[in-house]
Amino acid sequence: MLSLLADRIESQQIETATVIVELARPMVGEEAKLTADELRWIASRLIESLTDVLHIAESRGQRIPDYEESGE
Repeated sequence: MLSLLADRIESQQIETATVIVELARPMVGEEAKLTADELRWIASRLIESLTDVLHIAESRGQRIPDYEESGE
């Protein structure tokens, strides 16, 4: 029962992240003319969604490899 609830919550979080990414794309495009407050708002929503998705990946035992900065 608890597992099904967790699956539903994860599914909702992933769906929300998908919607936020779709909303964010035009907001940060070349032609967008957003205020600093609007950009902070969408950046905050993206961070919240990414955090949720990372928690999902970690809880499922999937490891994200360490980021290695290229020496460009």
